[in-house]
Amino acid sequence: MMQDTEPRHMEVARVVQLTDCHLGPDPDFTLAGIRTRQTFTEVLDAIRRERDPVEMVMATGDIAAKGNVDAYRLFLREMRESGLPFAWLPGNHDDFRLMQESVHAAPYWPVLDMGEWRLVSLNTAVPGRVGGLLSREELSFLRNTLSREHRHPVAIFMHHPPLDIGCAWLDEQKVANSDELAGILREAGNIKAIFTGHVHQPVATEFAGIPLFTTPSTCFQFAADSDDFALDDAPPAYRRIELYANGLFRTELVSVASSQRVDTQISGY
Repeated sequence: MMQDTEPRHMEVARVVQLTDCHLGPDPDFTLAGIRTRQTFTEVLDAIRRERDPVEMVMATGDIAAKGNVDAYRLFLREMRESGLPFAWLPGNHDDFRLMQESVHAAPYWPVLDMGEWRLVSLNTAVPGRVGGLLSREELSFLRNTLSREHRHPVAIFMHHPPLDIGCAWLDEQKVANSDELAGILREAGNIKAIFTGHVHQPVATEFAGIPLFTTPSTCFQFAADSDDFALDDAPPAYRRIELYANGLFRTELVSVASSQRVDTQISGY
């Protein structure tokens, strides 16, 4: 999906979102028939081949399949070798404490300055739960940040979407207190876009009157419009985002060819 923007000669910050890498403790780790490290590096290689330099990669959670420290070390090693600047936030499969200890070369940084824009990361993960929730502290952080940055256009990145996306089993896992989030965003008035992960499929919709986009995984995708867990054979992907100085933006998905085939017959993982 494209948002209308001014011509490309305007000042622009180029950002990429990747999500749901599900890395294991070693390079040969396999999930749903996919060697997740291989598809992750294939996505990184595609990002490196972008015509225009990427100024920031936003990794929006479920970096590890099981919150393993070796998975985070693998993530850090691959990101370092790619040479791409990056930021990250946790998902429900992650261990936030271990991430902070293991990805120490790029500490968790919830507000990033990108020219005129501010990129705000929200932690929707709750230890021991699959579904999303924004804690009191996180909501307070968001409210205070938006008040402080009210002169700047803001893009929000988070793991869980705050609304239904049409998959019954995934919709049960959305941000449980999304009504509180909606109230804060409407009051702020300077939120231009929301980007989420978790659902392993592309959705373009609106939340609280704000364009919202979900992004496919770097490894395998969930089948759209499914009542129960189901996979499809869509390829890995990432999201390209261009943020213009006038507060407009442009975004599109980039699919990445892979020789691997997902096992669509599994009933969970």
